[in-house]
Amino acid sequence: MTQPVANPPLVHVVSLGVGERALLRAEAQEALRRADLIIGSERQLQTVASYPSQARTEPLPSPFSDLLELLRDDSGQEIALLASGDALFFGVGNWLNRHLPASQLRFYPQISSVQAACHEVGLDEHDMQTISLHGRPFASLRAQLRNRRSYALLTDQHSSPYAIASALQAWGMADSTLWVCEQLGYPEQRLRKFSVAELLANPPDVHALHVTLLQTAGPGGVLPEFPGIADQDFHTDGEPGKGMLSKREVRLCILSLLQPCADDIGWDVGAGCGGVAVEWARWNPRGQVYAIERHEERLRQLHRNREHFGVVRNLHIAAGRAPGALTDLPRPSVVFIGGSDGEMDTLLRYCWEQLPPGGRLVASAVTEDSKNRLLQFQTRLQDGDAEWTQVAVSRGETLAGQLLMRPQLPVTLVKFSKRTSFS
Repeated sequence: MTQPVANPPLVHVVSLGVGERALLRAEAQEALRRADLIIGSERQLQTVASYPSQARTEPLPSPFSDLLELLRDDSGQEIALLASGDALFFGVGNWLNRHLPASQLRFYPQISSVQAACHEVGLDEHDMQTISLHGRPFASLRAQLRNRRSYALLTDQHSSPYAIASALQAWGMADSTLWVCEQLGYPEQRLRKFSVAELLANPPDVHALHVTLLQTAGPGGVLPEFPGIADQDFHTDGEPGKGMLSKREVRLCILSLLQPCADDIGWDVGAGCGGVAVEWARWNPRGQVYAIERHEERLRQLHRNREHFGVVRNLHIAAGRAPGALTDLPRPSVVFIGGSDGEMDTLLRYCWEQLPPGGRLVASAVTEDSKNRLLQFQTRLQDGDAEWTQVAVSRGETLAGQLLMRPQLPVTLVKFSKRTSFS
C-alpha cells in the first residue's frame, strides 16, 4: 500500500481548451505564475509559453503511470499539470481523481474538443453521446451505437473515419453522416463532411489531432437496439437459434429477475454460448459480467458472441468448471446459475456465500431433480426470500400449410434474495 506523503504538492490541473494559444482565465494564469514546476507535452507547453512564469518545465512522463512519482513527492511544491481540452471530460482529470486525494487537486476549466467541434459544425451538443475509442477495442463501438442518434467519437489510429464508415456500412447505418474536425483552433483547422459512401470510395488522410462527429442513419436491423435479441442472431454450438442457448423469452425473464444495476459484478455460471451473459452485458454497460463455461465448443461460440455484439469491455470469460473456476473472480452482487454440471448443491452454497446482503441469485431448472435441489436449498435459508416462476413458451410453426403452436420445454426459475448468511 502506498504510504501517505507528509507534505504533498498542490497540483493545479490547467485545462487548455483547443487552439494554438491557450486562452486562460485569470485563476489559471495565477496557477501558472505560482507553480514551481509545469508538466506537459511539448505542444501543451508551447500553448502557455506567453504566460509569465518562473517555473521549471518537464515533459509529460511516458509511461503515464510515472507521472504519479512526480505528483507524490514531499517537497510541498506547487505543480501545474497541463491538459488538452477539458481535463474532466474524457481527460486526465478522472485518472487523477482515482489516484490522488481531492485536497491535493485544483481544476481550472476550459472548453473540450467536442464542444469546439459542435460549435464549428453547428450541431446540438445536449443530445450528443460522446464515445471514447482511444486505447479501447474498436469492437466496443458495436455495443454503443444506435440508429438515428448523434455521437462524438474520440478516436485513435485503430478507429479512423474510414474504419468507422466501414463499420456503419456493415451495421445497417450506411446513410450516416460524419464530420471530421481536424486541428481545432489552429490556423490549419479543417472541417470536412462525408457520407459513408464518400469515405469508403476515397479514404482521406486525417491529422492525428481530430474529433469525428456522427449522425447515424440507415435501415438498421443489424445491431439490436432493445432487449430481446433474436435467438438466431447468436452463434451457437448447433443450428442457428438452437444449441446451448437460453431462448429469448426465458432469457428476458431471467434478466428481469436478476435486476442488474449499474456497477454490479455478475456471474453467469454455466454460460453456454452466452445468451444471458451477452444480453446482460449489452444492456448494463456499466456492470461487469463474468461468464463461466467449461465446454470447449460453447466457449468458442461464447467468444464469438462477445465480439459480435461488441460487449468486449464488460463481458469477461472464465474457462473452467465451477465452483473451481469461480475462486479467482471478483465477488459478485448478482449470480445466475444456468448450468450446474451435476454440482447444483455445491454451486448454490458457494455462490450464496459470496453474495453481499441484498444480493440476488437466480437459478434455472428443467428436470425434477434440479427443482427438488432448489427447493431443498430454500428450506435451509434463514429468512431468505424465494420467488418461483415457470416459463412455458409455445412458438408458432407451419405444418402442412397450417399454423401449429409447438410448446417448448418449461423452465423453472427461482430467485433468492439474500438477507442473512447460509446455514
